[in-house]
Amino acid sequence: MKQVSTLFFKFLQFVKNHPFKTAGYFFASIICLVFLLVLTTYLGLFGRIPQEAELKALKNPITSTLYGSDNEPIGYYFLQNRSNIDSTQLNPFLVKALVATEDARFYSHRGIDYKSYGRVLVKSILLGQGKGGGSTITQQIAKNLFGRQKQFFLSTPINKIRELFIARRLENIYSKEEILLLYFNTVSFGENLYGIEKAAERFFNKTPAELSLVECATLVGVLKAPTAYNPRNNPEKSQERRNVVLKQLLKYNYINDSTYNESLTPLELQYTPPKKVSSLTAYYKEFVKAEFDTWAQANPTEGGHVYTLEADGLKIYTTINPYVQRYLERSMTRQLERLQKSMETYWTSETTEGGKDELIDKLIAGKSQIKKLKSQGKSDDEIARITNEKKDRNYWEIGEGFQPRSQSLRDSIVSAITRLHTGMIAVNSKTGRIMGYLGGIDYGFSQIDQVTNKKQVGSLFKPITYLTALQSGEDPCTFYDNVLRTYSQYEDWKPRNANNTYGGSYSLHGALANSINTVAVTLQLKMGNERVINMAKKMGIDSEIPDVPSIVLGTAELSLLETVRAYASISNGGYTISPFAIDRIETQDGELLFEAKPAYGGRVASTESIAALQKMMEEVTTEGSGKAFGFYEIPFNIIGKTGTTQNNGDGWFIGASPELVVGAWVGTLDKRVQFGRGSGSQTALPMVASVFKSLSSWKNPMLTQFEYEEHYFPCPSFSELSAPEAQAFFQSDTTYLQQLKIRDSLDIMSRTKMDSLMMAPVIGIDSIAIDTVLQKELVLPSN
Repeated sequence: MKQVSTLFFKFLQFVKNHPFKTAGYFFASIICLVFLLVLTTYLGLFGRIPQEAELKALKNPITSTLYGSDNEPIGYYFLQNRSNIDSTQLNPFLVKALVATEDARFYSHRGIDYKSYGRVLVKSILLGQGKGGGSTITQQIAKNLFGRQKQFFLSTPINKIRELFIARRLENIYSKEEILLLYFNTVSFGENLYGIEKAAERFFNKTPAELSLVECATLVGVLKAPTAYNPRNNPEKSQERRNVVLKQLLKYNYINDSTYNESLTPLELQYTPPKKVSSLTAYYKEFVKAEFDTWAQANPTEGGHVYTLEADGLKIYTTINPYVQRYLERSMTRQLERLQKSMETYWTSETTEGGKDELIDKLIAGKSQIKKLKSQGKSDDEIARITNEKKDRNYWEIGEGFQPRSQSLRDSIVSAITRLHTGMIAVNSKTGRIMGYLGGIDYGFSQIDQVTNKKQVGSLFKPITYLTALQSGEDPCTFYDNVLRTYSQYEDWKPRNANNTYGGSYSLHGALANSINTVAVTLQLKMGNERVINMAKKMGIDSEIPDVPSIVLGTAELSLLETVRAYASISNGGYTISPFAIDRIETQDGELLFEAKPAYGGRVASTESIAALQKMMEEVTTEGSGKAFGFYEIPFNIIGKTGTTQNNGDGWFIGASPELVVGAWVGTLDKRVQFGRGSGSQTALPMVASVFKSLSSWKNPMLTQFEYEEHYFPCPSFSELSAPEAQAFFQSDTTYLQQLKIRDSLDIMSRTKMDSLMMAPVIGIDSIAIDTVLQKELVLPSN
């Protein structure tokens, strides 16, 4: 400490004795740091700077095509979802308004306006007058197309420097007219609109060439802040901004005083709402894009070019099986329509003080129109009358988009918060190939991908704890007392069963089948959090799992994707797999750039432990919490597990055959809202069961049977006796063992009859078509 003080004192003395030299050193250091920052940015340390080949492709980017496993197109990737216009369609008023407002010296610089940067330095930084930024139109193109990246420090300066380099390269490639055309074809006007053609059609029902001066000024004004100056949602602000643009046109002599005054008219729109088309595949497109971007960053060309889906015209062949995908979509639509009607009747808000009525009142009071009425002095009765007045309001219909429905404000709020959402995925458990993917009810309504979004999983986590126990030597016929306990060491935690029934004891297999929380917690504490968490990681759970015993009840927030991955390691016999969506990547000319190979992470547990867990999870679907699965009469022994979070906030179900795992989640986005009758067996299970039912109708089904040495466990699921008494009794009771032998004989007779039925001709999908889409399915390596 003393040495530091001495050095600091010497530094102050040097500054005092050599002020000019100190200033020189200081400015030299600043210059060196700026130079270093510019150099490292140019070299791509803070983000890739596109090469000229990529920038040339911006003018006419080539669409990349997404294919299913049957080699049929299922989607496309554009630079933006836009329509391009050519120079003959570009309105002169648009050009003049843009240049006058955004970049007055556009025709005299080469992408960088040094005078503008000087103004920013003096007025904005030194004088603090806030006169705006110095970005040129060309720099704005760079920002719009390539985005800005958040850095550890100096994010704004680094991104500005990066945009300078991109702008200079753009100016070297394109003429000024081409740059303006590129700008108007790619810029965002809000409302998911890219390009002037779509904006002119949306707001004025015209082509760009037909726009008037006032309309051109309005659209150019929108560009500063598309949401704030949206002419439909904020007409007053939009008109004020339009007038600023007109004033800039007058200032730079593009219009005269007379034209300026004539243009200051009230804003008039001819708004044309977009036609809503269901976009279920959009979730999958985004998932594939993320997987592609990871590959592209790791595999640039020899020249350093990083492939992009939006401009390189690639062919992306995916693992999606068109039949499986169709089953997922059909199941979701059919089941969710049924559930939504039930939700409107039975929804609750158990987590909100005062219940659902209090929640609705709070949401109504928070509406801007209600706040405005209160500020105007309206009485509570007047506000209630307006709130309950019915008129046509937008209501989201699955597969149809927004449709008019006669609703009050209160009704529309309830409709919004009680809207059920879902996610579904089907994965080949032997290879990891994603065969079906449904990220939500419609991408146009909600862009949250419920396959990758993390939520509490409820009892879906229990098989991980039970596998840990089996691997540690526990027997499926070990009995545990069904006792309601208070754990003082965990803040008086008292885990309850879903049915609030206690007493007697459950065997290990019976406790899992019936999702008994008391036994699960006892088992979790016996195994210890560390061992269970390690097992979860081995099975493919990447998310952070809290080090608390309540994880066995599903308090960890996991995604449907990683949970299905964990279940795949159970259904395939014990191997960790890595789900993937891209099968291969080719150029437009057919050159192979990438071909996927299944990746395995080793065994998660012994063959014996996995087989025991498979049998235990089959009981879930035959006699336990998922026994409703049996109503679908699927001729295969499917294993599975239900999951339900507190107050029925989330419903889960994952089902699996040896080859395929199908998982589903159903719930609301607002976690203050719950489904009064929304357990996983009632919401998610029917979706999964419907998919397996469709798959089982094939002539040459991909599904097969799980094979077990014994068709039952030599002990019942439940006993009225205590655990020690039940343990001793059922190990020696000859009556029970005789009953099991009779049951075994009946089971053999039943299976023989079923095998005969399976050999009979079945009307289903053409076997040749099925073989085509399944020909690339791979198998696991032998032990």
